[in-house]
Amino acid sequence: MDSNSLQAFVTVADNESFSLAAEQLFLTQSAISKRIALLEEQLDSKLFDRIGRKVSLTEAGNTLLPQARQILRQLQDAKRSLHDLQGQVSGNLSMAASHHISLHRLPPVLRRFTKECPEVDLDLRFDASEIAYEGVLKGDLELALITLSPSPISRSMHKKSGMTRYAMWSARTTLWPASPASAWKN
Repeated sequence: MDSNSLQAFVTVADNESFSLAAEQLFLTQSAISKRIALLEEQLDSKLFDRIGRKVSLTEAGNTLLPQARQILRQLQDAKRSLHDLQGQVSGNLSMAASHHISLHRLPPVLRRFTKECPEVDLDLRFDASEIAYEGVLKGDLELALITLSPSPISRSMHKKSGMTRYAMWSARTTLWPASPASAWKN
């Protein structure tokens, strides 16, 4: 089992389509199919039901999906940790911001961030607060800048959900808190 096969699996599951997954990963549909076939062979389990152009997860696929997401996040964390040892800020940062924050608060912060961290590839989405919030909970995003959270998030919930490196700030807090602890004051 390798990370490329797991990434293909997660992307097919998210898109419910081999062709859309191939497009998103900049691969051919044949390459995606081979990765899925190899993963299914290694696990001795069928992961997808294919009916015409419709793709859906089997029971085995539904069981594997959250674990595959976790493995991919852990690999990213490991790469980031090793890279951090070099003392240089770089890599990818996936985040979403609400429309209000994107228009009124984010431009000067992004200007400063890109000057101070030019080696960071920023994947920035503009979403409603609820969608951004869910993106962090699902692990699709590392950071959400939202105006209102759909439900209160406490430190205990944060720890229980395993979100050790994620934080959410509402528009009432500063975008760059002085310390991680201050991000929870509201």
